[in-house]
Amino acid sequence: MYTLRLLGTASIEGSDGPRTGRATQGRRLALLAMLAAARGRALSRDKLVAVLWPEATPERARPQLSDALYILRGALGEDVIRATGDDLSLNPAVLTIDVVRFEDAVVAGRLEEAVELYGGPFLDGFHVPDSAEFEEWLDAERSRLGRQYARALEALADAAGDHAASVSWWRRRAALDPLDGAVALRLMQSLGASGDRAGALRHATIHATLLREELDAEPDGAITALAEKLRREPPAAPTPTHAPLAPAQAPAAAVAPKEVAPVPAPPLAGAEERPRKPRRLRALVVPVMVVALALTAIYGASRGGRTASARSVGVLPFVNMSPDPTNTYFSDGLSEQIILALSRVDGLRVAARTSSFALRNRELSVRAIGDTLDVQAVLEGSVLVDGNRLRVIAQLIDARTGFHLWSAQYDGDRRDALALQDSVAYAIAGALHLQLAGNDAKAARPAISPEAYDLYLRGLYLRNSLQADQLRQASAFFDRAIALEPRFAGAWAAKASVVAPMAYFRYANRDSIVAQLRTLTSRALELDPRSSEAYAALGVLKLFFDWDWAGAEAALQRAVALNPNDAHAWHHLANYYAAMSRSREAAAARSRALQLDPLNARTLLVGATDLLLTGDTAVALDRARRGARLDPAHPLLLGVGPSQPAGVPFILMSQGRHDEAVEEYLRVAALRGATRQDVESIRSAYTSSGVAGFWRAWLAMDQRQSPSPDPMRMASLHALSGDTAAALGWLERAYAERNPGLIYLLHDSSFEPLRAQPRFVRIARAMKLPR
Repeated sequence: MYTLRLLGTASIEGSDGPRTGRATQGRRLALLAMLAAARGRALSRDKLVAVLWPEATPERARPQLSDALYILRGALGEDVIRATGDDLSLNPAVLTIDVVRFEDAVVAGRLEEAVELYGGPFLDGFHVPDSAEFEEWLDAERSRLGRQYARALEALADAAGDHAASVSWWRRRAALDPLDGAVALRLMQSLGASGDRAGALRHATIHATLLREELDAEPDGAITALAEKLRREPPAAPTPTHAPLAPAQAPAAAVAPKEVAPVPAPPLAGAEERPRKPRRLRALVVPVMVVALALTAIYGASRGGRTASARSVGVLPFVNMSPDPTNTYFSDGLSEQIILALSRVDGLRVAARTSSFALRNRELSVRAIGDTLDVQAVLEGSVLVDGNRLRVIAQLIDARTGFHLWSAQYDGDRRDALALQDSVAYAIAGALHLQLAGNDAKAARPAISPEAYDLYLRGLYLRNSLQADQLRQASAFFDRAIALEPRFAGAWAAKASVVAPMAYFRYANRDSIVAQLRTLTSRALELDPRSSEAYAALGVLKLFFDWDWAGAEAALQRAVALNPNDAHAWHHLANYYAAMSRSREAAAARSRALQLDPLNARTLLVGATDLLLTGDTAVALDRARRGARLDPAHPLLLGVGPSQPAGVPFILMSQGRHDEAVEEYLRVAALRGATRQDVESIRSAYTSSGVAGFWRAWLAMDQRQSPSPDPMRMASLHALSGDTAAALGWLERAYAERNPGLIYLLHDSSFEPLRAQPRFVRIARAMKLPR
């Protein structure tokens, strides 16, 4: 018995797991979908041929249909498709179909069962090239089933016995069609009735922003009126959201905060006060807003419609207001240091720098930003550097209501930047009724010269790129900072986080990098034994370079214990679990990193592979697509490190959706600089020799592009091409040089055909990898 899933990402599953291969791709899957949607009715061969092979003559199309039937029956059994004369139908005794179960549940009134069966739009992301007829049929079926799902959600919301349940159903309905004004109004009404007026106002803002960006339209008058009513009416039981900041709460510093009246707000209050963006940017904004709406639905549903009690904040990159535009590094560096300081606050969750900075210039409202980052408050501000004069304006805004919690202006000398960072962080903590942890350690921190700190900020500005030139520049800045201030622990730890990827991507000699890592991590921990960044760097050293599995786990566990908000540490803890074949733990740790840093392309892409190994293929594909949208030229996507290209093409290929995967790989090839001849050669090789031919052609292109290719990547590509001997030879070369990519030897599915080979087993045993 097989299960055919067509709602969401298509798949065929048997009792022993998902089916892959030619039966699950292209027109063969489309054939199954058409027969499944007929719900037991037979379809004529002529109709199927006309839709699936419209360009072919009957003499050619009929044999192609016969070939498709032969492949499907060979993979799923002779009885899967029944033939009665010239008509075909699916055999329900052999194949369970989610579309049929969904529609049966709708008709029977089992609406909760129906909505749980609806895994997403019908054949989401699937298409058949050169068949407008199939695309027209698919659009009609997708719309029909989507309407049934929408009506089921509305009926459940109307019949809900309490406000929280009603809100949950309306949230899911709004996520399905965020532009529907009637649905937005009903969700706002339910939120208001449940007592979550801030949530209702937040949804009004999201809906209005989407309409303006997508359709250049304004929300319905009823929505505007309800939002205005919710804003005007006083809360039933008002309670103060923050206490005024007393001067005693801030540490002694060379800069003095000046309270700024919340109304009128400073010039950086929110997106609604910024100029309208050019229309060409809307394509970037709308996907972020849809993600925000989806997050609202997910979190709202999981919390039963109630506002979360955990305190959380997102720090947006401070705007550079200096006459010199190159001072952006300073404003960004200050923002990053505030994130770091706040991440050490006990009881405060802080959105990671990557996600916060990804919203730069997106012109989202503060409520949409709060939803996207899943935080209750947003800190934004500006930095003015003019000579040695320094002015910082910072303001903390309630992301649920849009109201200001706290605002302050700091004036001082540029040489006081480090003290200013602490002052701002303490002030925000006070506004959130919290205290910074580790006060004694901060008080004992040695003074850092403005020159060294300036260099440190320049390095931070560059370090998040995985491009060779920028990593080298960042490393040079940290070197100069350390030369000026040898006791500057932050600079030692920051440099360690920069040099490790230089070895991983072969930008520098491995042995030289490892020697540097040992010195850097040792010195950083000596200067600051409670530095989570230093422990994360130590974990990376032990995991990727020493292959000290117990030591790596201990260091990374220590890093997340010292700073549970360190997304970077959680990411590498997930890498450790993946290397140890602990897939479920890897997926959980990666999800924690994504919760802290939801817009980090690297974490999304690697996390997609984690989920693929746990069987969560639909979510894996979604994460891979989000990661590719965030950074289409990420090194992991391009396959310039130890592995073949990650992301969407890898997942599609793993699912047996070879035609789609090849098209995605060809887009990657173009981004890597492939010539037209390269692309046509790869396409031709796939057409004539299938997947193995595709990989042989890809390997040839990779070798032409890479004068000194990574042995791990070469091993993987040779294995995929079917050349076992060459793959094992490259693996032995990788082991001889202690290639950091070898930690994923058991995690990388491309090596599956080699796992019984004695040479493969010898390497795994020598590394003491779990078997």
